[in-house]
Amino acid sequence: MKTITFINCKGGVGKSSTVQAVSYLLTLRKKRVLVVDIDPQANTTLALSDIDLMDLLKKRTGMAGDLQNPVTVEDLLVDRDMDPRDAIRSTAYEGLDIIRALPTLAAVEESLKADVRTPQQFRLRNQLAKVANDYDYVLIDCGPSLSILNINALVASEEVFIPTQVDSGSLWGVSMTIEELIRPVRSYAPKLMLGGIFITRCKDRTISAQEGFRVLAELWPDKFLPFTINENAAVTNASQKKVPLPVYDRNSRAQATKDYKLLAGYIDAADRVAYLRDLMDAGKES
Repeated sequence: MKTITFINCKGGVGKSSTVQAVSYLLTLRKKRVLVVDIDPQANTTLALSDIDLMDLLKKRTGMAGDLQNPVTVEDLLVDRDMDPRDAIRSTAYEGLDIIRALPTLAAVEESLKADVRTPQQFRLRNQLAKVANDYDYVLIDCGPSLSILNINALVASEEVFIPTQVDSGSLWGVSMTIEELIRPVRSYAPKLMLGGIFITRCKDRTISAQEGFRVLAELWPDKFLPFTINENAAVTNASQKKVPLPVYDRNSRAQATKDYKLLAGYIDAADRVAYLRDLMDAGKES
C-alpha cells in the first residue's frame, strides 16, 4: 500500500478536486484506493459519500433527533484502539472507499494534544497500518494549515504532492508547506518524499502567470512537474454536482480531465522517468 498526501498551506488551489479525480482515475487502472479526508472543510467527503451536512446540522442544533452520528476520521484519530475498517465506507465507484471528515474535525487537535499516551503525530499512520493489505493506494486530502492533522497525514505518507496556482499567495503556500511541514516531519519520518509540485486551475499565460512558472522552475527545478491542470467550466460543474471530474466528464472532452489522466498515470507509473520521457517524445511528434 502506498500512501500519498496532497497538500498546500494555501487554500483554493484544487487539492480536493485533485484527490477526487486522481483517486477515481486510479480505480480505472484496477487499483484499490482508499481516500482519507482530513480536511475539516470536508469537500471530498461531500463529493464521495452520502453525508448530508444540513441533516447533521439539524441534529446538532436539536431540529432532528433520529439521525446517527457518522463514524469519521475524527474517531479514528482519538480512539487509538479503533478498527479503521469501522470508519471506512464504500463510495458509488467500484474500488474506491473513503474515511470521511466533518467540520467538527477542526476541534480534534486539542483532544490529541491532551492525550499523551501515543505520540500525537503518529495516530493516523498507526491506524492505516492496520489496513495495509487492503489497498494499493491511500490518498489523503488535507486542509490549508500547519496543523497536527496535516502532520499526521504527512507522517502516514511515503509521498507528498503539492498542487498550486501561480499567484504569489499560492507560491508562498508551497514554500511554507515544504519548509514548515515537510522538512520538519522528515526529521522523524525520513521515508517521506516530495513527489512533485504541479499547477492547477491554470487560466492563461499572462505576464504574472509566466512569472509564477519561472519561480517554480527556479526554486524547485527537480520537483516542478510538467502537468498543468487547466481551468475548465467542467471542474466547477463537477464540484457543484459533487462528483469527481472524470465522472462528470466521462468522454474526457475537458482539457482538465486529460491533464488529470496524465497526472494519475505518472503517480501510478512503475518508471516515472520513462513515463515523462515518453510524454515529451509524444509532444515533440505532435
